[in-house]
Amino acid sequence: MEQMNRYIGMQLKKIRKERSLSLDDVAKATDVSKAQLAQIEKGEANPTVSTLWKIAAGLKISFSSLLQPPKTFFQKYSVDPTTYVSEEDGKYRVYSIIPYDPERGWEFYKIEMDPGVTHKSEPHTEGVEETVTVIAGQAVVQCGEMRESLTEGETLLFSANQPHQYENPTDQVTVLHLIIQYR
Repeated sequence: MEQMNRYIGMQLKKIRKERSLSLDDVAKATDVSKAQLAQIEKGEANPTVSTLWKIAAGLKISFSSLLQPPKTFFQKYSVDPTTYVSEEDGKYRVYSIIPYDPERGWEFYKIEMDPGVTHKSEPHTEGVEETVTVIAGQAVVQCGEMRESLTEGETLLFSANQPHQYENPTDQVTVLHLIIQYR
């Protein structure tokens, strides 16, 4: 319940700030006291269902929007080592870490490339950018006429609206992090 009270408080404060409302403004709109609203925002109160309905009605928001963890709250993701898609006879493996969300406009992947593998990718639509960071090993990225060698810790950003490829020129597995940004 303590976690839920924090979520409610964070959501209420976020909505209030987005609308540039004071606690007095919210108290007038909801018929909930300023003191109680302040306690709710701090996560120190355990508001009743009736109180939450008053807040939702007064602010013209859904009841459930107060119960959700705020998007500004952190969210943990991890790679499931058994869930991936592969190409090049299993030598090029792609793990989705953070899936695409239209509000964010991007997605995040981990890629493992076995030694000597080259993966060719079709062009994306106009405005799509890829950001690739070498986490372990080395990679050669080619996009159109551009060709760049990357070592561990280096990052390359490029427009991916033309054919491009990733190559592991080494005798060890290369690990990449890839962000695809849609505009």
